[in-house]
Formats: sequence, structure tokens, C-alpha cells
Amino acid sequence: MAKLLKPLVVIVLLVSIVALVIQAAVLFPKRTLIKERTQKLESGVDRIVGTLKGQQSLLSEEAKGAARFSAASLKIGTKEDLPRLDSELNKALQVANAVLQGWNDTQTDLENTRQDLENTRAELENTKAQLEDARTQIVQLNETIRGKDQELEEKSNLIAGLEDEKATLTAQVADLTAQVASMQDQIAQLEEDKSVLETQLEKCDKELHKEITMKPGTTGKIVYANKEWNFVVIDIGSNEGVQATAEMIIHRDDNMIGKIRISAVRDNVSIAEVMTDYQKDTVKEGDDVLF
Repeated sequence: MAKLLKPLVVIVLLVSIVALVIQAAVLFPKRTLIKERTQKLESGVDRIVGTLKGQQSLLSEEAKGAARFSAASLKIGTKEDLPRLDSELNKALQVANAVLQGWNDTQTDLENTRQDLENTRAELENTKAQLEDARTQIVQLNETIRGKDQELEEKSNLIAGLEDEKATLTAQVADLTAQVASMQDQIAQLEEDKSVLETQLEKCDKELHKEITMKPGTTGKIVYANKEWNFVVIDIGSNEGVQATAEMIIHRDDNMIGKIRISAVRDNVSIAEVMTDYQKDTVKEGDDVLF
């Protein structure tokens, strides 16, 4: 029995050694694969966390400081290090959650921005419509302004014409004023002459009712003859006995020219009216008169 047990133990030992060799041959490549995979996972987590905390990260500086992840802490050598691995992975998870919250906040901001853009677009459309209305009003106002400018030009031309007429009328008024002043002077002179004539007329009227005692054969000469007013001045007066209303014959040499009626008498001259009913020729200075 002992002889049989010994070969059996040897066989079992040989089988065990072969099994260990086979297990070592199978597990060694897997150990290498697991190690490389673990390293790549550590590197990947480190890159992911680095990217999440990079310059373009949505995290604030305060959040980055709070998430103190270290890829070196992922390396463990014993089973007791597993809690530390969980702690580092939780830190990476915090970074990811913070980034996710940042993305959520950014999405909310983007939604608010989109709504603001929609509101702004609506306001722009409204403003565009108002601008179109304003443009239409501007066109209408420009047409109105052109019409008013044309009307203003016409009114300006009319005013210029009226100003010219005013200047002409002003000149005419000034001329008429001068004429009125001249006429007023003439009227004053005529009033004065009228007063003198009325005085003379009154005197003549008195003389008319007087008996003419003028001496027959009294002669004189015409020293002035006025054809327009039809009167003459003779060179004899009251000193020679000339009386108002007396009638004298005008003659040139032996020819009778006409007759005059004495209207006013002075000392040495007299004024007489030419009697047209008896006038045969033009009365001239130098013609003789006879009573």
C-alpha cells in the first residue's frame, strides 16, 4: 500500500506542477493585458478630467479648486487601497457632475438666449415694419415738402412782383403827393387870387353903379396882352381919370381891333378885359386905346 501511495503522490505532484505551469502560462499574458488596460484606463480618466478642467472648461476656478483629482492616486498595490481608489473616482465624478451642471446651466442660458433672440427677432420685424412705415411717411413728406417748396417759390415770385408794384405805387404816391402839395400851393394861390379878385369884383361892382365921368378922348397904350386869360394892361390909370367898367376902343393906326372893359384901376395903370364880341384881330402890346 505504501509502495502504491508514493507513486500516486508523485503523480499528483507532477499533475499539480503541470497545472501550475499551465495556469502560469495562461494567466501571465492576461496579467500583462490587465495591467496595460488599467494603465490606459488611468490615463483616459486623467485626460478626461484634465479636459474637463482645461482652459475651455465650463467650470469656474472655484469648482476646479474643489475637484482636486490626481491620476497617481488611482494606482494601488493592495486591497486596502481600494477605498482611496473609490475616493479619487468620486472626485472625477464630481468634476463630471460639475461639468454636467455647467452644461445644463449653459443649455438654460442658451435657451434663454434663444428666447431673447426670438424676442429680438420679433422686435426687429416690428422695427422693420415701423421703418417701412417711416420710409413711406418720409416719401410722402418729401412730396409734400416739394409741393410746399414750389408753392413757396410761387408765393416768393408773387411777393417779388407785389414788391415791385409796391415800389412803383410808392413812387406814384410820392409823385402824387408832390402834385397834391403843388396843387395845394396852387389852390392857396388861387384862393389868394380869388380873395383879391373878390375884392376887385366888389370894388368893380361899386364902380359899376357909379356914374362914369371919364373924359372923352382919353387915350393910352396896351403895355401887356394875355391871350390865355384874355385881358390887357394899359398905361393909364386913375390919375388920367380912368374908371372901372368904362369901355374903350382898341385901334391900330386907323383900324379898329376891338373893345376892352376896364376891370381894375391903379394910379398909373389899369387892367381891362378884352370884349370878344367886338374883337376883329389879335390884340398886341403897343395897340392904342381910346375912350
